[in-house]
Amino acid sequence: MSYAAILFDLDGTLVDTIGLYERASLQALTSNGFTMTPEHFLEKYAAGEHLQDILAGYGKTERDAPSLRSTRDSIYEQFLETEAEWFPGAENILTFARERFPIAIVTGSWRSYVDCIDRRLHLTRFTEVIVTAEDMGMGTVMKPHPHGLLVAADRCNAPPEQCLYIGDQLFDVEAAHRGGMRCCIVRGNYTPVEAAREADFAVDSLKEVETLL
Repeated sequence: MSYAAILFDLDGTLVDTIGLYERASLQALTSNGFTMTPEHFLEKYAAGEHLQDILAGYGKTERDAPSLRSTRDSIYEQFLETEAEWFPGAENILTFARERFPIAIVTGSWRSYVDCIDRRLHLTRFTEVIVTAEDMGMGTVMKPHPHGLLVAADRCNAPPEQCLYIGDQLFDVEAAHRGGMRCCIVRGNYTPVEAAREADFAVDSLKEVETLL
């Protein structure tokens, strides 16, 4: 199939950040008196749940979130600036795709997180089209809602049905399909089995994505 644009997820697909986010979140939870195992946290992450959802599980409300969110963000942003790394093949696939199509990055991360990654890894040398949580109704229409992907397609002047979205989670697949796009899952350490099963394509490395373009 000929594509009009290629869209990439960021965390867990191009850049190895999920483990950093897990560490920052668990440290913040612990410092605020909450206990959660890494396994439980990753279940929440894979389900597309966010801080307010986790707090609700403890009987807390959004009013309890600001302090915890501030602590987590401070820790996480430090991790991103000092430890975030590309996955093998990420720079190559971005270069390969950019030479052939308009490309964009679509992430549920906040702009401040992306800026930290950009300072370390220079994301914007590949594309200026980076859709963040701020573009998704300030985080109110996150994946699996397709809003962010549709924003990216529009900025690339590409019909959604002619876009391929490359991600690593089930909510990436769901967002792509709800937006009328195809989805390729790149299996990683945090990718649920269901994601690969529901995707149009599933590969084990970013290098393999080249064969789809």
